[in-house]
Amino acid sequence: MKVIFHIDEESKWETLLSNVHHLRQYFDEVNDGQIEVLVNGEAVQSAIKNSFHDLSVLTKQAHVAVCNNSLEARSIRPADLQEGVETVPSGVVELALKQADGYAYIKP
Repeated sequence: MKVIFHIDEESKWETLLSNVHHLRQYFDEVNDGQIEVLVNGEAVQSAIKNSFHDLSVLTKQAHVAVCNNSLEARSIRPADLQEGVETVPSGVVELALKQADGYAYIKP
């Protein structure tokens, strides 16, 4: 199973982190599964270094991709992102590509 989580609101981080944790536990039990987290909109603020949310655990549980369009709109450079977080050119395109590739979509 492949799952993509979508977060675009700062207020949803705790829910997302809990959801990913529980899904990762299940995938580890069945020894199968891929998780990606797509971050765009205002939620990109939590992907920068020294933000309130430390994403180091999340990056070990899932591939974390941040929308470059959202970064540019907020004058955030990719170099400002936490370790293990990658960028994609467009969050909307990434979501569409993943869903076309069979990923289940979850938005907490």
